[in-house]
Amino acid sequence: MRTLFNAAAIAGFALGARHFARFLNEHRKNRSQEKRLEVWEGEGGAVPVEPTRTAAQIAPRNAPPLSPRDVG
Repeated sequence: MRTLFNAAAIAGFALGARHFARFLNEHRKNRSQEKRLEVWEGEGGAVPVEPTRTAAQIAPRNAPPLSPRDVG
């Protein structure tokens, strides 16, 4: 019983450490992406769509599917 408890504790610690490492990595990537977006907007890459929104804040639309007439 004690061995099972110790194994579960070690596994829980390992999974927690893995989760924390992934959290830190994702947080670092998000900060990097925010910085790149700020630079891009500062260089004139963001086109104002509305007074409070830029094109960078709008999700791109998917292209419509091709019809059989368009393929040939």
